[in-house]
Amino acid sequence: MRTGTKDLPSVICIEGLKKSFGKNNVLNGLNLDLKEGENVVVLGKSGSGKSVLIKCIIGLMDLDSGNIQVFGEDVPRFSPSDLDKMRTKVGFLFQSNALYDSMTVRENLEFPLRRHWIKITKKEIDDMVTEALTSVGLAETIDMMPSELSGGMKKRIALARTLILKPKIILYDEPTTGLDPITAKEISKLMVEIQKKYNTSSIIISHDLNCVKITSNRIIMLIDGICYATGTYAELSMSTDERIKQFFD
Repeated sequence: MRTGTKDLPSVICIEGLKKSFGKNNVLNGLNLDLKEGENVVVLGKSGSGKSVLIKCIIGLMDLDSGNIQVFGEDVPRFSPSDLDKMRTKVGFLFQSNALYDSMTVRENLEFPLRRHWIKITKKEIDDMVTEALTSVGLAETIDMMPSELSGGMKKRIALARTLILKPKIILYDEPTTGLDPITAKEISKLMVEIQKKYNTSSIIISHDLNCVKITSNRIIMLIDGICYATGTYAELSMSTDERIKQFFD
């Protein structure tokens, strides 16, 4: 864990989270605590419930039992309007990037601003779009179409769109999937830069061990639907537990 985070407030607190699909028990009483300014990576096998977890956090999926608190408020009790307000503070980076192909980069970034904010001037929108693009090093792409961008550039634009509302929390779903090793490393480093610059707290879902090593302050091992183990990359990579070792071999 990053120095000093232990005594910082929790921005996400999950207790006893259970979620099943028919007879498939995906999450079996998971507990997770995310501190202010901390990057937590959730590491687990495919189908272990990692993406289900973050969908439950932002209210895209209902939980069966347990509780999720974001900024001290119970997410399961949120009304649709409460969820919309919460999502302005919680950014979500989709694995597929989810850029709109028919929109320019500028229009993609303007979309969340126009959706969430009623009163905002054109100059304010322009300034926020420019700031977000500059943060990911792609200010020159503002009038380009997604089809003109490389895979790494699309990921950066998607991250810029996530940043535009200045979220306090960012949820990353497999942020380096489909990228070549060099680009994946660049995106991982950018995630750390964003954490430091904006003091964001993040939950990162990843299979990419290089990404895990670069971005994580702490790792949660999601096995059998629970937090099976937690620790730093160095601590867990040295574990003698066979169920943990398989991820680092």
